[in-house]
Amino acid sequence: MKARERAKLLNTMTIMLKGLEGRVTTIELRNESSIRGRIDNVDFRMNTTLTDVVVIASDGRQVMKCEQFFIQVLVLSLLSVDLTASVQVILHNTV
Repeated sequence: MKARERAKLLNTMTIMLKGLEGRVTTIELRNESSIRGRIDNVDFRMNTTLTDVVVIASDGRQVMKCEQFFIQVLVLSLLSVDLTASVQVILHNTV
């Protein structure tokens, strides 16, 4: 990882998402639908790849299941962190 990319990672909320790699979480999109799956990869721009994904419509119904799903940062609205995950531990393990 280049120094500029690392600086952007450490100085933005990207570090939180990066720290959740390997965990199952829910990401809400700008169109109010949600994606629940295991975070496989996060780049320094916060683009995210998830595996074993369930797509949930804004009304709560499950729309589809996919093996892999890619989310660009432009459509990401909200990140849900599991209450069993310690934010401090996540950040410490990422840095």
